[in-house]
Amino acid sequence: MHASLPLAALVLAAAAPLGSQPAPAQQLPVFGTGVTLVAIPVFVTDKNGKAVPGLTAADFEIEDQGRKVPIVSFEAVDARSAAPASDAAGLVQAAARRQFLLLFDLAFSAPTGIMKAREAAIKFVRGSLAPTDLVAVATYGQAGIRILLRFTADRDQAARAIETLGVGEGERLRDPLNIAYELGAPPMGPGQGGGAGEGREAMMLQELRATAQQISRAEQTQYRQRVDSFLGGLQNLGRMLDSVQGRKQVILLSAGFDSTVLGGATGQEAADAAQAVVEGRLWDVQSDRQFGDVTARQEIDALFQTLNASDTVIHSVDVTGMVAGAAVDEAQPTRTATGRDTLAQLASNTGGRFIKDANDLGAGLREVLDASSTYYVLAFEPSDTDKKRDRPHKLKVKVLRAGLDVSSRRAYLPPDPKRELDPASQQLQAAETIAKGLTGGPIRLAAVAVPYRNARGKVSLPVVLEVDGKTLLAGGAAKQLRIEVFGYAIGADGHVYDAVALAPTLDVAAAKASLETKGLQVLTAFAVPEGSIDLRFLVRDGAARRAGSLRLRLDVPAFKPGSTVLSPPLAMDDPHSRLVLPAPSRALPALEIPFRLEDTPFTAELLPLLLNGAQREVCVIAWGGSARFGTKSEFEVVAHLVDAAGALLELPLAGPARVVADNDGLQRYVLGLSPKGVPAGEYALQISFKNAGGDSVSSRFPVKVQ
Repeated sequence: MHASLPLAALVLAAAAPLGSQPAPAQQLPVFGTGVTLVAIPVFVTDKNGKAVPGLTAADFEIEDQGRKVPIVSFEAVDARSAAPASDAAGLVQAAARRQFLLLFDLAFSAPTGIMKAREAAIKFVRGSLAPTDLVAVATYGQAGIRILLRFTADRDQAARAIETLGVGEGERLRDPLNIAYELGAPPMGPGQGGGAGEGREAMMLQELRATAQQISRAEQTQYRQRVDSFLGGLQNLGRMLDSVQGRKQVILLSAGFDSTVLGGATGQEAADAAQAVVEGRLWDVQSDRQFGDVTARQEIDALFQTLNASDTVIHSVDVTGMVAGAAVDEAQPTRTATGRDTLAQLASNTGGRFIKDANDLGAGLREVLDASSTYYVLAFEPSDTDKKRDRPHKLKVKVLRAGLDVSSRRAYLPPDPKRELDPASQQLQAAETIAKGLTGGPIRLAAVAVPYRNARGKVSLPVVLEVDGKTLLAGGAAKQLRIEVFGYAIGADGHVYDAVALAPTLDVAAAKASLETKGLQVLTAFAVPEGSIDLRFLVRDGAARRAGSLRLRLDVPAFKPGSTVLSPPLAMDDPHSRLVLPAPSRALPALEIPFRLEDTPFTAELLPLLLNGAQREVCVIAWGGSARFGTKSEFEVVAHLVDAAGALLELPLAGPARVVADNDGLQRYVLGLSPKGVPAGEYALQISFKNAGGDSVSSRFPVKVQ
């Protein structure tokens, strides 16, 4: 019996009901794939600040560079719906998700306030967000802005990131795209935080206090440098977030900084201006006096322009109301008494809300959630008035009903397939594609998953991802082709169970013939529980700025006594005829592979060809309810072809099934298929297993008949 096999020889093609057909091209709304449309979320509220439902495309008007442009796609989104909005082109789907980034300011805030804000943030993430909302977590400290978790639907991972804030995090199983903070960690209950314990709490508070003491000893010049660094960090964050579709809502938890260090008003004038800003009386504030230094005004203006152009709003939360019980040595080292005006300015100039003295973050942000509970995604084709794609276009969205307020981005950068993105923005785009489950792109993908139970009773989900070789080579790589592959197994509730990543470099001359005829296949296996699982893959050629993505929904069956579990029927092929890359996942570093007949591995074709009058062998891997090592079949096996209308056409077998036993307890059924007189076309091959009691179970695989 088989003990171990050379992984380089093993390949599997794409298949059906646990598989996927190749995705149509040109649907991925990222990575510069030639998309010319722009999709923008539009938030409409009444005089009470409540979201307005029931609007249609006829209620809106878009001006691009001052010219009216037609709305080519429209979607009304209910954020409280259990399922995200969808769109055939994929672009609206990408923009139709609410996205919140929790940014904890560790440099200008009292440690006790941050600790309490952290607790409130965990409650907000667990109890206030809608199922389709995405959340990210970041901190600002002496090293600048650090993204702990990119946008994800996994509430457990968000809670873990908030609970640690990156302080003393130690060893953890890291996720390649950082949409999970700690892979392999068990799900937490609704009332749990990160499970840090009193020791971790004390350690975090001590470290935050040490940081605050260092800042409090700083001279005025150093404080100004830190303010400049903070504003520059926010601007860089805005640039990165511009690579993500849709509105990005940053929840800044901070005590704010002293605006007078930027060269503005001082004394009573500064106090009066600060109070006016906090109360929302911006017309009573002269910006040239508040930020008197010319360089400071330019810096602030550039920040707001960047945030507005990237559709990023800041909701600022004043954490000074959370510092009751603070240690004497905290002593408001970061001038929180004059920081409220800067928090209010950040919010008002980006279209966000300023929340002061927020002991209950969920309650403080309820207005934000209510105002965006219903919104609209409008897509349009950019105006040709400005041929230069490196200049922002001014954008204005009007709602044609009286008494309503509209909030949307005010500018955008026209799509440009030649635009270079920095590595951080590229990773954000990749994470967005996975988190939002987008499918499409110029690189075509397909996959098959096979439920598997090893000899020790451990259940996993072996998966083969196939990359179409012709579309992969279309990027025009001369000598070497460097690609990146990401794969994730995600539960129905957004929990990230496992991930895989690899970045191979292929010699084009050596691999071209194989890629063009057979494609490239990646073999992996995920650690997952039974139940509903989303498999999400992304393959990108960074040099050519091309990518493809695939989402595959499936149910992992329970291997229970008395049940029968089948793989898709796999059309066996020569294992040396393909290029395959084995890739152990993060949670399963020892890759187990079920695709074998005794000690002989096999491959399977993507879309196998059945020829009338010729015999073709397929294999079905079966688990019959208990460990079996014999070669006797206890099932009646029949085969059918299913046409596009669902009609069944019986397919004769070339003889009884050959059963191959294995020490993992699964049996391999090898069937000889002999079609005769079948009209040419594409079908689903259905193999049915019927036991002595008359119960039947079947599996399918796409095939082509000639």
